[in-house]
Amino acid sequence: MLPEPIATEPNPVCYLCGQPGAVLYPRLTDRLFGAPGEWTLKRCPSPSCGLVWLDPRPTAADIGKAYQTYYTHDHAGHRQLTRMARIARGLLHPLSVILLGLRQERRRYKRIYLDQTLPGRLLEAGCGNGKRLARMQKSGWLVAGQEVDPLAADHVRQKYGIAVHLGPLETIDAAEPYDAIIMSHVIEHVHDPLAMLQTCHRLLKKDGVIVLLTPNTASYGHRTFAADWRGLEPPRHLHLFNSTTLTQLAGKAGFGGVQTWTTPVGAYGIGQSSRSAAELADTAQLNTGRITVRDVLRGFRFQVAASLRFRFDKNSGEECVLIAKKIS
Repeated sequence: MLPEPIATEPNPVCYLCGQPGAVLYPRLTDRLFGAPGEWTLKRCPSPSCGLVWLDPRPTAADIGKAYQTYYTHDHAGHRQLTRMARIARGLLHPLSVILLGLRQERRRYKRIYLDQTLPGRLLEAGCGNGKRLARMQKSGWLVAGQEVDPLAADHVRQKYGIAVHLGPLETIDAAEPYDAIIMSHVIEHVHDPLAMLQTCHRLLKKDGVIVLLTPNTASYGHRTFAADWRGLEPPRHLHLFNSTTLTQLAGKAGFGGVQTWTTPVGAYGIGQSSRSAAELADTAQLNTGRITVRDVLRGFRFQVAASLRFRFDKNSGEECVLIAKKIS
């Protein structure tokens, strides 16, 4: 049975500066989860911008069709490692972290860069499988989550006993504001990222902080893999950012003290899946089968290359990180 087509709407101009977009990659398909359709990514030609976006994009009413086989809860959608691949990764991972000097960065990444912030009330927008919330709870934070996927919300409640608001972020009551709001790989999925950040601003206490992570279009991986880069993920990723565009977005939303940088910590997974995308044309193949020793080795080769590149180009990390404060 063929999947139901996804209704689209035109989206020809840059969300941030209004310039008409130039085609970056035409006729892309979803080689991860098999959502129907061919998709075009455009890039803003302005040197002071560079936002990347889908045109046309799925309508808000039909975007759910792009997630019918997508995972947001547990790891049901992830490929499993073979026994030898698990052993190889278990040996190579700690070794690479030490040799590449990533131990401190990885610790900060795991705590979503709130490791030097006094714990308080924390909300994770798009909390997924809840692992990050559980980790932050162990660090002393009073945590809650938000999800639009009922399966993901139930999973977090049942597995961790953490309260999760089911519904859009804007439906959360601001009567008890938060000290911190975090989101990891969420902002690229929404039709109106400025409205999302404005909602976060409303939900924060004065001097509260927002931390978000999102794919970096200026990354070494994007330059290496181009249309096969894992961070593109059409048609679910509607807007893709770099440090410049992320800073602009936070400023428009009313945040101050904006800091952005990039990190190479996640390069292993990006390299592994991007290389697979470059080799396989069948949509179903990328998210089926098992991860082999060969997959693990090429993931670590890319981690090494990306980490070395990062030493000379601090904007080349696979993810952008933003921290900003509600100052009024």
